[in-house]
Amino acid sequence: MSKAPPSTARLRKIGRTLRRIRVDAGYTLKTAGRMIERSGSSLSLIEKGEQQLRLRDLKHILDVYEVEPVTHRALMTLAAQQQQHCGLEEFRETVSREALDIASLENSASMIALAEIGVIPGLMQTESYARSVIRAGLVGEEATKADGYLAFRLARQQRTLHRPDAPRLRIIVDEAALRRVRGGRRVMHDQLTHLLENSHRENVTLQVLPFECETDPTYVGPFQILEIGCPAILSAVLIDHLTGRWILEEDSDVTFYLSKFAHISKTALNDADSRTMLQRILSDL
Repeated sequence: MSKAPPSTARLRKIGRTLRRIRVDAGYTLKTAGRMIERSGSSLSLIEKGEQQLRLRDLKHILDVYEVEPVTHRALMTLAAQQQQHCGLEEFRETVSREALDIASLENSASMIALAEIGVIPGLMQTESYARSVIRAGLVGEEATKADGYLAFRLARQQRTLHRPDAPRLRIIVDEAALRRVRGGRRVMHDQLTHLLENSHRENVTLQVLPFECETDPTYVGPFQILEIGCPAILSAVLIDHLTGRWILEEDSDVTFYLSKFAHISKTALNDADSRTMLQRILSDL
């Protein structure tokens, strides 16, 4: 396994916030390092999210910086979550560290918003549908990892959707994903039935973007927005690409994608009409 620094979204958020607090206070790395009894290089690694922090060490930094209570609590919460396991460590040899970090964020999320085009979102996939999608996306030696990837996806679903404090889940799915048959008609029928049943859950909002909708021309691909805490103490945007996922964490990026999601949501069918369309497609299978 790689020995690269254990950077995660939580550590990077803590680091960015500590750097902002230090800069706003007018401290150099050297000056702040003396204050918290660390070298400037060590503090720099912390601010980049490339160094683990014990809770007592973070509390010491926050106390020395005299950080206001709301931010103090938020950063301590993120640090505590960072030290917890999301229950998926068995997949450490199967998937990337980034994938495990994303699963950990999902496991703590208070809200997950997904906009999908070509497939049913992974958190809502049945086992048979997920198997078909995963196998279709693998080539060469990667195909031998299909079973491991499938097990990881199903475990993520279980950990995220069936915990006592399950997140609010907002899903916008393109009509094309509902009509594209994957794995055969029986698999597709079961998948759409599963999606329809889950759309009635209190914490789930499902909207369909029909073919006739003239959605925003800059909506060019799927994305997922995660929020931890209410109000959010950490927000991130996940974008799939051919070899992995980008994690966007800057406030400006998150704000942009939240605005994009809101725009698409206004264009898509409401939840009742979305269920009607799902039922109509189901009846055609």
